[in-house]
This record gives sequence, structure tokens and C-alpha cells, in this order.
Amino acid sequence: MMRLIIVPIDGAVSVDGKGFGGLDLLFMDASVHAVQWYETHGEIERKDPVTGRMIANEVITSIDAFQPVLDAWQAAKTAEETAVIAAINQPTTTGSQTL
Repeated sequence: MMRLIIVPIDGAVSVDGKGFGGLDLLFMDASVHAVQWYETHGEIERKDPVTGRMIANEVITSIDAFQPVLDAWQAAKTAEETAVIAAINQPTTTGSQTL
């Protein structure tokens, strides 16, 4: 099961509390203010793309349409994990000595 939050204007995606910002979500419909998913159901918070005013919430029963968003989140998570592993495996140096 999954808890998912998407805020396209911020490029923000959180899956089960692990969030990344600055993701490229420009492919999403401009009327989507946010997507909230609560394990088995959710909602799309809609806004007027011109005024930014909230206009409606749409109930959803599947997140299949948001797979590209989940893919972007997974790519960010993988990049972070790779960077952490690289940092851990980086030799530590003191002066001219490698420890």
C-alpha cells in the first residue's frame, strides 16, 4: 500500500513520507493543484490554470495515470541512493595520507 502526494507546481512528490522536490512534472495537466492518494483511493485537487483558484476535487480509484510521476520519483530516489553509496565508498584522506 502507498501514501502518495504530488504537487506539480513545486515538482514535489512524496511516497510513504519520502519526498523529492524539483522534479520535472511539466507534463502534468495545468489544472492539477495536487494529487493525494491514500493506499486504495484518492483525489485530484483541481484549480483554474489561469487564476490558480481551487475549483474542485475529483475522486480517483487508481493511480495508473500517474505512473510517469512515480517513475520520476523512483529516478530521484535511485540517484540519491547511488550518491550515498559513492560517498560511503569514497576514500578518506588526511593531508597526503589515505586512511
